[in-house]
Amino acid sequence: MTTTILSLIIFFFILLVIYLYFRHRARSQALEQMYGHVPSHVELYFKEYFDEMVENWDLVDKEKANSWSNKMENRLNEVSKQITSIKKRKKNIDGKLDDVEGRIAKIENSWRKEAR
Repeated sequence: MTTTILSLIIFFFILLVIYLYFRHRARSQALEQMYGHVPSHVELYFKEYFDEMVENWDLVDKEKANSWSNKMENRLNEVSKQITSIKKRKKNIDGKLDDVEGRIAKIENSWRKEAR
């Protein structure tokens, strides 16, 4: 009786091994057909969850980073041009203020002379 139970256990074990072998083989063939090679577990994990990782971890892909960088560069160039323009206007205004201060100084000097 124990030999029949033991032989049944061995038989089911052999069937399980055969089933697992064919299952693994079929999976490998399907992956090779899909990707052109049998990818590693890590490759499969990233292929499945990469979009979620980017979204959950607030990551940015190269294309978006380049786009943002280009927009930022254009904006900085525009701001630089505005700063240059503002500096020129400031110089012009400073010159006019110097003229006004000079006139005020002349008027004050003439009032002092008249007051004496």
